[in-house]
Amino acid sequence: MEKEILKQLEGIERRYKMMKQLFIGFVSLLLIAVVCLGFTETYKVNLIRTKGIIIEDENGKDRILIGAPIPHSVDRVRTDTGLVRKYFANDIYPQDPDKYMEWYKKYRHSAFGIVLLNDKGIDVMQLGEKLSDPNVGRRIFLPTGILLNNNKGMEVGGFGTHTFEDGRSGVALGLDDPGNGREAFHASVLSDGTRALILQDTNGKLVLGFGKPNSSLFKNKDSLKFVGIRYFDKKDNLIWEQKMNRVN
Repeated sequence: MEKEILKQLEGIERRYKMMKQLFIGFVSLLLIAVVCLGFTETYKVNLIRTKGIIIEDENGKDRILIGAPIPHSVDRVRTDTGLVRKYFANDIYPQDPDKYMEWYKKYRHSAFGIVLLNDKGIDVMQLGEKLSDPNVGRRIFLPTGILLNNNKGMEVGGFGTHTFEDGRSGVALGLDDPGNGREAFHASVLSDGTRALILQDTNGKLVLGFGKPNSSLFKNKDSLKFVGIRYFDKKDNLIWEQKMNRVN
């Protein structure tokens, strides 16, 4: 009886050793296959479906936000009121930073697309639709296109289309003065069909183009189109104009 039990135990032990060897061999082959795949051509994926992507820099800070809307980032200044007060409030509205913080609560910070941050977490570029408000106030429309900011987060340029709540839309290319953030040059096609080039400084603006009747840009408050150039002072008073005259 004891001999039979010993034989059974020996058989079980042999089968155990055999299974152990097979398992080790299988794992070894699997590891070899993984390593080999790592040195062959990149594995191709037909579709990646995700809610958002955050790309970090070499120091582990969030630098690129991708999503619809973009994902929340702990490093982004725009969504951290402490950092907003530090970087924006005192520079943009130094006479009353607390008042600025009250306005800031109503600003729109999300975007559908891509947002690039600098090493401080300040937005330096946005690309997509329903882009964020600038740091100096609310937009009256949701833009689709590309927005550029300087390293302080102040908007200095952009290109895209905009649509109002009533469905009217237009398209514009804008370049701002990098020194003070004021509008410098714009090329616009407005929702009423007005086409214009606008040059502006602290003293006023020069508007060149084709103004539709009752154009808010050319301020031709009549039923006639305006074709030519108009110069307005900083209070928006008309100072000079040159209408296009028909050549006889």
